[in-house]
Amino acid sequence: MDNFPASHANGFDIYPLVYRYDPPRQWNERRPDRAYSASVVICREGQQPSGENGRVFRLPEAQWESVGVAKRAAVQRGLDIIGGLVAGESTAGL
Repeated sequence: MDNFPASHANGFDIYPLVYRYDPPRQWNERRPDRAYSASVVICREGQQPSGENGRVFRLPEAQWESVGVAKRAAVQRGLDIIGGLVAGESTAGL
């Protein structure tokens, strides 16, 4: 995870998490060159994104072709969660 938030919104910091995606497959299937999954950590602005200060939200999309695209998707998802645009996800209690 980056040391500095990628974005800020309404008193929250947004930290994208990007990691390699390795889907289950049969031995004879082709392996994609690169694929990435992402999550986003949201915490109060200025606080460390630790266990009690932050919350991790996984992005439902399966994969992205580059780290940059995955980071942008994670930041956008964080902004949508903070804005109340994602059903079932909330920053209440942070």
